[in-house]
Amino acid sequence: MLKYSGMNGGMIMSKFDAVLFDFDGTVADTGEGVFLGVRHAIATYGLEQPSDAEIRKFIGPPMVTSYHSLYPQLSDDEVQALVDCFREKYKADGIYKYRIYDGMIELLQKLQKCGIKTAVASSKPQAELEKIINSSELHKYIDCVVGADMNYKDSDKATIVGSAIKKVGVTDKSRILMVGDRKFDIVGAHKVGIPCAAVLFGYGSREEFEEYKAEYIVSSCAEIAEIVFGTEN
Repeated sequence: MLKYSGMNGGMIMSKFDAVLFDFDGTVADTGEGVFLGVRHAIATYGLEQPSDAEIRKFIGPPMVTSYHSLYPQLSDDEVQALVDCFREKYKADGIYKYRIYDGMIELLQKLQKCGIKTAVASSKPQAELEKIINSSELHKYIDCVVGADMNYKDSDKATIVGSAIKKVGVTDKSRILMVGDRKFDIVGAHKVGIPCAAVLFGYGSREEFEEYKAEYIVSSCAEIAEIVFGTEN
């Protein structure tokens, strides 16, 4: 463990030198805006509306993947049309419909004060991520942002996590922690050789996290801090 100067001049022990965060369902609850965009696109093309439970599955993976899963009869071009329609509505009316989770700002502040690098690593388009983060105080505490392009190219989670690792500049992967709320975050982290903490306050379930072997399962930002710093800090 490394030691960092604490907020009051003391020393704080840390297991990690960098923490990477998924965004939707991890840093912020973006469900309201995503639901709005998804239902708008489906209605526009006259498709059968899914249940709220089915739409919850849209939060996390690339939108193309979610629409293909829900409507397997559609061609790639038809799915892309749905995605484009969603994106237009989301950009106009849904992008700022989010809520930062309780304790997240305080966690990011502590990480920053202790010299621990932070990044957002999300399959959400890069431009949207930057717009959301820059609209809030999150931008003060996050060192870098890595997302997909607007067409969801390079949206593979492992690719995104790998890019974030390069940006934070920490070479010892045992000292980098991924935090996410879906199986995609766990799989992406494991593919590049880092552990993952899965949060129960997002859009995944304990059963999902256990199946995909998350190293940690937490129910609050305070518990993320305990993983990073231990219970005594």
